Amino acid sequence: MARPGVETIRRQQLIEATLKVIEQHGFQGATIGKIAGASELSVGIVSHYFGSKQGLLEATMRYLLSSLRHDVQALMAARPNEPRERLMAIVDANFSGVQTNAQSAKTWLAFWTQAMHSPELMRLQRVNERRLLSNLVFYLHQLMPPERALTTAQTIAALIDGFWLRAAMSEGRIEPNEAVALCKTYIDQAIYANNGVH
Repeated sequence: MARPGVETIRRQQLIEATLKVIEQHGFQGATIGKIAGASELSVGIVSHYFGSKQGLLEATMRYLLSSLRHDVQALMAARPNEPRERLMAIVDANFSGVQTNAQSAKTWLAFWTQAMHSPELMRLQRVNERRLLSNLVFYLHQLMPPERALTTAQTIAALIDGFWLRAAMSEGRIEPNEAVALCKTYIDQAIYANNGVH
């Protein structure tokens, strides 16, 4: 297997340093100097690979989005190829450790805030939203009529985002496993209602 090149290693160092610095200092306090110090690389290296703090945040968000896609794929591969199981895997992936640990959570929150002022970050946010909705609709179509599948998918997506946000900001008042259970309960209720069992 080919070893990762120096550029790949340095980029990953800087992304990991960005996660660490945002966790400790917030987005506004995450200066290029602090990120360079945390990565043990020079400010010049940061500028060389990413151009600016904004470029580094965009790369960090792409890393988190890629981690989320990987988690979804891995959880799906480990489960039966059935629509309900795939929906449950999507929920689990969105609340996986990588997505809910302090570093990732604070970076996601910074990302959402900055996306309101950055077309590129907003584009990444929209891609993430569309991917989640598309995946949900695809599996729900196998369980219910198309018009119900779309509204159910929109509700699941809102539950995932809302419970994730509450878990990230509530200091333990709701834990990720509780959020997962509530999302899954709604999915089962929606499937149950569609089957006409009362």
